[in-house]
Amino acid sequence: MSTNSRRFYDFGPFRVDESERLLRCDEEVVPLTPKAFEMLLVLVESRGRVLTKEELLKRVWPDTVVEEANLSHNIYKLREALAERTNGQKYIETVHRRGYRFLAEVTSTSDSDFEILIEERSRAHILIEEDEAPAPAPVTNAAPREPWVESRNPGVTRLPLAKPVLMIGVAVVVIGFAAASFQFWKPRQPAHADPTTALRSIAVLPFKPLAANDRDESFEMGMADTLITRLSSIGQLNVRPTSAVRQYTGLEDEAVKAGRELMVDAVLDGSIQKSGDRIRVSVRLVRVDQDQTLWTEQFDEKLTDIFTVQDAIARRVADSLALHLSSDQRSLLAKRYTENAEAYQLYLRGRYHWNRRTAKGMTYAVNYFKEAIESDPSYAQAYAGLADAYSLLPEFSNAPFHESLAKAKAASLKALELDNTLAEAHVSLAYVKVAEWDWAGVEDEYRRGLALNPNYATGHQWYSEYLLLAGRTDEALKEIRLAQQLDPLSLIINSRVGITLYYARRYDDAIVSLRKTLEFDPNFILTHVFLYGCLFEKGMHRESIPHIVKGFFNVNTQDEKTRIEAALTAAYDAAGKQGLWEKVRELMKGAVKKDYNYPYTMAETCMRLGDKDEAFFWLQKAMAVRHPGVAALRVEPAMDGLRSDPRFADLLRRISL
Repeated sequence: MSTNSRRFYDFGPFRVDESERLLRCDEEVVPLTPKAFEMLLVLVESRGRVLTKEELLKRVWPDTVVEEANLSHNIYKLREALAERTNGQKYIETVHRRGYRFLAEVTSTSDSDFEILIEERSRAHILIEEDEAPAPAPVTNAAPREPWVESRNPGVTRLPLAKPVLMIGVAVVVIGFAAASFQFWKPRQPAHADPTTALRSIAVLPFKPLAANDRDESFEMGMADTLITRLSSIGQLNVRPTSAVRQYTGLEDEAVKAGRELMVDAVLDGSIQKSGDRIRVSVRLVRVDQDQTLWTEQFDEKLTDIFTVQDAIARRVADSLALHLSSDQRSLLAKRYTENAEAYQLYLRGRYHWNRRTAKGMTYAVNYFKEAIESDPSYAQAYAGLADAYSLLPEFSNAPFHESLAKAKAASLKALELDNTLAEAHVSLAYVKVAEWDWAGVEDEYRRGLALNPNYATGHQWYSEYLLLAGRTDEALKEIRLAQQLDPLSLIINSRVGITLYYARRYDDAIVSLRKTLEFDPNFILTHVFLYGCLFEKGMHRESIPHIVKGFFNVNTQDEKTRIEAALTAAYDAAGKQGLWEKVRELMKGAVKKDYNYPYTMAETCMRLGDKDEAFFWLQKAMAVRHPGVAALRVEPAMDGLRSDPRFADLLRRISL
């Protein structure tokens, strides 16, 4: 045991503990790899001064040759760790062509009375953790390098040199035991096993830059999206959709880990480097269960020839998975929807923003799809994207519903005029027809679209919603579960499984399913809307109150939610469920923002109160904005009290049900 002076560096809510090699934020430990901590310590010690990249490399990796990408990777991880705890506050500045500078004011303190016990075992654990920390993927075909050797390990107490024989002996025993254990426990593989056997599902991860400060997420995501679209044309290959993989944009995301979470047999993982008008794409195919790289390849092309790269990758994947494709399938695999590189880039940006599902994102998506069409008026995919953007725009903004619907229909019809084999266009048109209550052509369009692309998870989800509206609950459950298999991490699809069970009056099963969805995202509003419904139908009125607050009330602050929940609970305690819904109606008519969902929510509130006249009044308003709840009147349990009223039959007639 030895007594040392313990030094701290404080900035913002953070404290750097030099002796313990820890970063804390308000007493909570912030997880960092050893090298990321080392880099933070160097930056903090040199606060206010520009540290060149060469100086940082020398101080963090002394006497070791490493690529500059490792520096960028650790800077990116540091920025991410600091920003996510301070609402994006910037602490590390990039000084163009020079290096990096730590911006925050730093206070240095020490505690000379604090006694530190340096444990060799914990330090050895840090070294092992560092060795196992994932490094950025090297460029394929690069010249072999010597293994990285760490010549300095700050904070590690050296054992006396008089004991080398003992150290070597212990090391030999430990290594021998580890090797024997690995041989005993490692999975047995059959001799001469074909690594591509039974690979029938794949995830294409977003492509990543080699340098963290050279990001273009719309292009990175777009590369994956295009390959997903192409590979989905192969009927016998199950391809995870773009919505399932878009969360894996972090530079540190591991292919095998992502593959296990996505429950696929193989993962396509790639990196991108741009230089002027040139692009280098490095890609590898990894078998998930064996953590085995099946192949790696590198492509160097002009940026305008990116289509050639995608063609080659798609063919390579199909060949590597030993898929026997028909001539039609090979044609679909090689199909290009545009030869215009500028239009393609604009389309990728449109899809990127559409997938964000925000008001601003939908507006951006509309504009990018329009620009793509201006660059290539024959680009069918861009028209299908524009149709999808217009279809969802009213849900995320104040865009007039009828105007958006007309534009969505025109765009989907134009896409089909240009390319009748485009699955997304058929599904887009079917979605528009549902909103128009034109049931005659809905099922035909969904079936045609899903026949062209059986891996289109959104298509299966939307088709399931139609089957539910038509009263075909068993078929709806089958379709939504198929969508869930294709996209197991999708919030909306997982939520729709529980919603379908709710409409089927299977409340216990629905509650289990909806609560599982909330494990993905506790704030997903649609899940709360239907979880409240399940609990209420089971007579669990008090338990439903927190979900009523989150599902019905468009408020942003936790204080406001707490206030509303307290008011509803007090009303329930005073007058039961009648008092609860009187208070809901009072608050809804007060300060709550009037949004797209407001008329239907008010109609449901009135039905809970037994006020049929006012419920019909609000249903008329919900019909005017084509709220999807109106189309679900046939199966909605909350509306059971209206079914004997002649006005209810008239409503169903007006929406052709």
